[in-house]
Amino acid sequence: MSDYTKVNYHDADDRNGMYFLRDELDCENMGVTVVECDPGWEGKEHAHEEEGHEEVYLLMEGEATVTVEDESIEMNPGDAIRIAPDTTHRIHNGDTESRFVLMGAP
Repeated sequence: MSDYTKVNYHDADDRNGMYFLRDELDCENMGVTVVECDPGWEGKEHAHEEEGHEEVYLLMEGEATVTVEDESIEMNPGDAIRIAPDTTHRIHNGDTESRFVLMGAP
C-alpha cells in the first residue's frame, strides 16, 4: 500500500448522488462518501451500532437538516456534526442542492 492515494470523487461510481470513496482511496479503517443532494432529497434513516462506526457529516454547500433520534439539527455550509454509532439519523435536504462529505470509522 502506498503512503497516499488520490482520487476525484467524480471518478467514483455515482449511486444516486452518492460517491463512495473507501475502496477508491484504499481506506483501511474509515469510509468517506460525498453526497450531492437534490432539493427535497431524504436519506435513509439508519444507525451503525452493529459496525461500531461513528460518523461525521460536514455540509459543504446548501442547507439541510439532520435528524438525530428525535432532534432536528439545522445545517449550514461549514457545519459538521458527529453522530454516535448507536444513534439513529437521517439527512433531509432543503429547497436547494447541497453537498455533504460523510466520514465514518470504528
